[in-house]
Amino acid sequence: MTVHGARQIVSIHLAGDLLDLQHLFLNIADHSVQALTELEVADIDRDALREMALERPAVGQALWIDGLVDASIYREWVLNVGRRDARARIAHILCEIAVRMHAAGVIDAADFHLPMTQEQLGDATGMTSVHVNRTLKALAKDGLIDHSGRWIAIQDWNKIRREGDFNPLYLHLDQVAPHLPGPLSSMFP
Repeated sequence: MTVHGARQIVSIHLAGDLLDLQHLFLNIADHSVQALTELEVADIDRDALREMALERPAVGQALWIDGLVDASIYREWVLNVGRRDARARIAHILCEIAVRMHAAGVIDAADFHLPMTQEQLGDATGMTSVHVNRTLKALAKDGLIDHSGRWIAIQDWNKIRREGDFNPLYLHLDQVAPHLPGPLSSMFP
């Protein structure tokens, strides 16, 4: 958030995500975290986790991978805001949220309750809430999604993936969710 109160959402954490692993080694939080839905939080002692990560290579590697995946997602978000048009931005973030929610076991189909308002979607994509609303309506008109309030149903997975220039490789699902089936088309026909 800027000193003038303008907000930029730079990441979304979903069920099962670890938050703020950088604070194992960095002392100052340079950002804020806000819950958009009800949640349960496990408070893990920083010193105990750091010690475990250093003493147990598998734990250290898992935490390292989590941080690398966060960085990969961040790079994709920068690209999304900086180089994609409005339709692609919204299509991309909807694809990412659907895939990540599926990987977390929160949904099992391509319809879901979006945990964000249109204003928050705008803050995550560099758009106004009015522009987000118009873009959602256009995607619905073109048969890519159906939506009612925060309920999103992806109608044509292949079209919305193309529209959003969405390639899930940056999510590294093979490492963070190896239980998932192969191609995305089997997840969202």
